[in-house]
Amino acid sequence: MGNSNSCLKSRETRSKSQLVPNQLSEGVSPEVVNEEEQELAYYLSNNDLNDIDRQHMHNFIIKYLFQGNFSAPVEEKLTLGCKVLDVACGPGTWLLDLATIYDKSNFFGLDIKPVFPKEPVFPKEIKPCNLEFIEADIFDGLPFRDNEFDFTHIESMVNILTTEQWNFTLSELIRVTKPGGYIEITDLYLNIDKSSPNFYTIYKGFYKSCLKRNVNIRSIIHLNSILESHQNIGVVHHDEKIVTFGPHGGKPGLVYQEVVILFLTTNRAIKDLSAEIGISEEKFKEIVESLKEDLKENKTSKGHVLRFWTQKIC
Repeated sequence: MGNSNSCLKSRETRSKSQLVPNQLSEGVSPEVVNEEEQELAYYLSNNDLNDIDRQHMHNFIIKYLFQGNFSAPVEEKLTLGCKVLDVACGPGTWLLDLATIYDKSNFFGLDIKPVFPKEPVFPKEIKPCNLEFIEADIFDGLPFRDNEFDFTHIESMVNILTTEQWNFTLSELIRVTKPGGYIEITDLYLNIDKSSPNFYTIYKGFYKSCLKRNVNIRSIIHLNSILESHQNIGVVHHDEKIVTFGPHGGKPGLVYQEVVILFLTTNRAIKDLSAEIGISEEKFKEIVESLKEDLKENKTSKGHVLRFWTQKIC
C-alpha cells in the first residue's frame, strides 16, 4: 500500500499554488513570478565551488557527530543490497559516501537543479556505477512509484521549506518508501544569543528573512510532531547532537563556524541579509569577517543537529 495520507493523492483537485507559495499559474501577476524566481534563487544560493565545499563540509561534520551517515537500522539492508533515495541531494556528498561503501545497493539523488556532481566538478569516471542523479522538483511529486525505496533520506532543508511544504515532502517520502523501509531526516536548529553580538545580529536578520518566505527555521524542533501526524509510520525516533560555535566547541565548533561563514559569504546571503539588517553590503562583509573574533569567547551560542527516523509500517 502507498501512503493514503499523501498530499499527492489529491493533487488533481488541489491547485499547485496551495503546495508552493507563489507558484506560477494562469492569471498570476509578474510580481508573483518574480517572487517565485527569488525563492528559487534563494534555494540555489551560490552553487559555485565554494558553496559546494561548504555542503561537503557540513555533511562530513554531521557524519562525525553521529558517528555514521544514518541512524535508522538499515545497515543490513544496505549490505545485502537495497534501493536508497536522497531528496534535495545537493552535490551528493551523502550519496557518494554510501554508494562507495555499499556497492550492492542502488542509490538515487534528486534535486531541483543539477547542483550534484557533474564535469568538471566531479569526473564521470569517479562516480560510482550504482549511483544516479535525477533533476526534478519535489513539489511536482516524487517521480517514483509507491513503495519503491527501502530507505529515503532528506537533510538541511529547514531554511527552505514552509510547514505545509514539510508536510507534502514527508508524505511523498512515506509514499515512495516500501513497507518495512525507513525514512530519515537530519537538520540544524540554531540557538544564538547576545553573547556573540555580531552573530546574533546576523541570525536575527536571517530569521526575519526566512519568515518573509513563510519559513520558520525554528520549526525543526517540532518535526517529530509533524512526522507523527502522518499515517502508515511507526514510532518516530530522535537523536540530537549539540555543538558550541567557535573554539570552545572543539573541532566540530570550528568546522561549523567555517560552514556558517562560507554560507554568509555567498552573493545571495550578502545581498539578502545586508538588506534585511539595514546595512550596506560592505558593512555586512565586515561583520562576517569579524565573526571568528566574535566567537572566540562564545560558550552559549550553539547548533543543535537533530535527526529523526521512522519505519513505514504499511
